[in-house]
Amino acid sequence: MMNDVVAHYPSFSIYHSSFIMRPSVPDVHITDSQDAEFAAYRPLAVQAVVGLIFGLLAPLALLSSAFWLLPATGLFFGNWALRRIKRDPAALTGRKLAWTGLSLSLLFIVAAPTDWLVYRRVVRNEARQFSTLWFRYLTHDEPQKAHQLTLAPQARQPLGENLWGFYRNDSRTRRSLEGYVKSPLVRTLLALGPRAMVRFYETVDQSHDDNDDVVELLYAVTYEEEGERKSFFVDVQARRMKLADGSADWRILQTAGGAKPEGW
Repeated sequence: MMNDVVAHYPSFSIYHSSFIMRPSVPDVHITDSQDAEFAAYRPLAVQAVVGLIFGLLAPLALLSSAFWLLPATGLFFGNWALRRIKRDPAALTGRKLAWTGLSLSLLFIVAAPTDWLVYRRVVRNEARQFSTLWFRYLTHDEPQKAHQLTLAPQARQPLGENLWGFYRNDSRTRRSLEGYVKSPLVRTLLALGPRAMVRFYETVDQSHDDNDDVVELLYAVTYEEEGERKSFFVDVQARRMKLADGSADWRILQTAGGAKPEGW
């Protein structure tokens, strides 16, 4: 039958013989572009995504110490992601995401405590200045101004020359001032006057509640009496209050004479 085919189609013999003589024919594999993309695909490390999310949330740590866990968690997941990707770089991707989340978390885990410490120091300094002003008014025979510092900022009168007139014309406030100057500590400081040397001793306590700060300070008051130098301590509690307009002001909450430092 093959001979009949050759007889009728002479060109077939040439093709057939060349085909028989060819040593081998390689297999042909046709690839699809989607197959190539699938072969190059590497899944994104979940830890890198989680680390980035916590890194983006890390600035909240500046608002409160309750959020300090956010950058710490971002550091954990960022490091975890980088270790996984380094261990098997051909199977996972997401190195840039992991580094971004890690960098943000590292930045704010340092910035948040630093900002908190700076803020506490600023608040303590303000409390000292305000408390020192209270002592100054009493030792310079201005009890009406010292009394105003014990009132809420919203109810406080201007500390000018007309303040005495306000007390004279307002019976309720005048009685409050009369009771205030009868307290032993206020009476003592008024009696000592400029002879009293007031010196800051230490910060006893400092706390933050919602928008307010409370600082407890201890002062040493030294004076001379009959050639003898004497001292006593005064405990002052001051509150820093946020006002409706967004500003802040201080108020003397409580004062007590006869306090003793710890270990005195």
